[in-house]
Amino acid sequence: MENLELTSKSIYYQLADLLEVSAIYNHNDQLFFRAQPRIDKNIAVSRIKTRLNRLGFDITVKEDINGLILVVKKSKTRPVPYLNIVLFFATLVTMFFAPVLLSFSFDYFDRPGAYQERFEFTLALMAILLFHEFGHYLVGRRRGVLMSLPYFIPAPNIVGTFGAIIKSKSPFTNRRDLIEVGAAGPIAGFVVSVIVLCFGLQNSEIVLSGSEAGMILGDSLLIKFLSWLIIGPIPEGYDFMLSPAAFAAWVGLLVTMINLLPLGQLDGGHILYALLGRKQQTVGLIFLMIMIILGFWWPGWWLFGALVFIFGINHPPTINDSIKLPRHAKIIGYCALIIFLVSFIPVPFKMV
Repeated sequence: MENLELTSKSIYYQLADLLEVSAIYNHNDQLFFRAQPRIDKNIAVSRIKTRLNRLGFDITVKEDINGLILVVKKSKTRPVPYLNIVLFFATLVTMFFAPVLLSFSFDYFDRPGAYQERFEFTLALMAILLFHEFGHYLVGRRRGVLMSLPYFIPAPNIVGTFGAIIKSKSPFTNRRDLIEVGAAGPIAGFVVSVIVLCFGLQNSEIVLSGSEAGMILGDSLLIKFLSWLIIGPIPEGYDFMLSPAAFAAWVGLLVTMINLLPLGQLDGGHILYALLGRKQQTVGLIFLMIMIILGFWWPGWWLFGALVFIFGINHPPTINDSIKLPRHAKIIGYCALIIFLVSFIPVPFKMV
């Protein structure tokens, strides 16, 4: 570590309000700080990690009978995330060419305006997914939780993707970190989905019910309200066909709903555990039974239920669950719950 003396002084002043440092020494390009916390130990450790991660340092905190020992070293230069980049562009391709991948034919693009439709859909859906994933990533970094960049998942299905995943590389220190990081993605994705939906509904068409073969999409409370507000009352015997942007927003809201299911390691599981602690297990079991019942109307719920059962319903504890959840974090959790309720679609789609 270059200029250890200057670096140690900089870190000392960064942490002066959190720690009373009694000794500083170095070994093999690592700095060691022996200190006593000035505030609650767990809160101090969380803030120390956040500050030093922002400054480009990796930190390990140890504890002995004399207090805390901080081991600080410069973060390694991050390698170029080639896999993330390749998957991102592959997902853009599969989104754009989804009709071709499903039909094994380029006839879809013989229609006038087909390329414009696919550009509109692809850009809208990717924007929603990007905001969702980087909501997690940026808030995680701010809270001192090490997060991977998102891994997008290309797929030969109707929308061209299975979404994206982001991995936490460090445990959550407390329930505040859990709820803020867990809720950031769905809230960011929801806001963008609503904006795109309002734009897309203005370009959607009213058609005779059953005049177009294909898929009937389910409605959430939010979609019902916004379609009534923007399109107006739909005459009996008619329905509306979503524009590409509106369909992308519908997919975005479906992704938000699925992520907010109060189960296991889903975003909803994070949020519910932060709010209720170990009572999350009871709520998760109840909702799993609801999913089994809903599966009689839409079998996709059984698939989700099976995956949740395989990966686990329960949420693991944070490092320190005893730290009280601040009021603003509870409000964030309640907002996420409201988003789940207004986005919930009991029967997402059916074929006609």
